Amino acid sequence: MAMLGRKEPATQQTPGAPAPAPRKTTSAAAPEKPSRIAKLQEQLRNVRVELEKVTWPTRDETRNLTIVVIGLTGAVGTALFMLDSLLSFLYRLPR
Repeated sequence: MAMLGRKEPATQQTPGAPAPAPRKTTSAAAPEKPSRIAKLQEQLRNVRVELEKVTWPTRDETRNLTIVVIGLTGAVGTALFMLDSLLSFLYRLPR
């Protein structure tokens, strides 16, 4: 049987035998889990650090790319309209 994630082998349990006692750890002090607020603060710090690494586009780059997107949207819309009109016309032809 696979031992996925186990640190020690599984013991065979016979019917009617008492269950083995759980092992106690010998660590002096267990590390405390951070609170939800501490986790949120750490996440926000990480977000700020990552946002400082971003290279933001200039105003001209943003304007030019917006024009490209609007132009391509219009071209694709026009092409789809023409294709739809052509197929509708062909569908209505008498057979």
